Amino acid sequence: MQLTIEIPDELAGQLQREQGHIAELIQRGLTQPITADSALAQEVIQFLGRGPGPDEIIAFRPSADSIKRIGELLEKNCESVLTPQERSEIEEICAWNRMFSLIKAQARLHLKHLKAA
Repeated sequence: MQLTIEIPDELAGQLQREQGHIAELIQRGLTQPITADSALAQEVIQFLGRGPGPDEIIAFRPSADSIKRIGELLEKNCESVLTPQERSEIEEICAWNRMFSLIKAQARLHLKHLKAA
C-alpha cells in the first residue's frame, strides 16, 4: 500500500536518514508498548512491587548503572549511531520515565492533600 502524507521539513529530513526503517518506526509508534526489558524497567518494577509510600516514590532515583547506560544511549543517539535494538531500549526508557514522572506527580498531590487535611 502506498500512503502520501504531509509532514514538517525537519521531520522529513529525519525520515530521509531512516529510510530503511520507516515501516519499523511507524509500527513502534503505533504500538508503543511499555516492556520490562531494560534494567531501568526492572528497577522501577521491583521498587513499586515493594509498595513504597509517597515520600519514597518522590525520592526514587535510578541506580548509577542505569544512569550510566542512559548516558551511553543518549551519546550514541547524538552521534546517530544507535542500533535498532538500542533505539527500542531508549524509547522504552523514555516511556518508563514519562510514566514514573506521572506517578511522582500523583504522589506529590497525595502528600499535599494529606498535609492539608
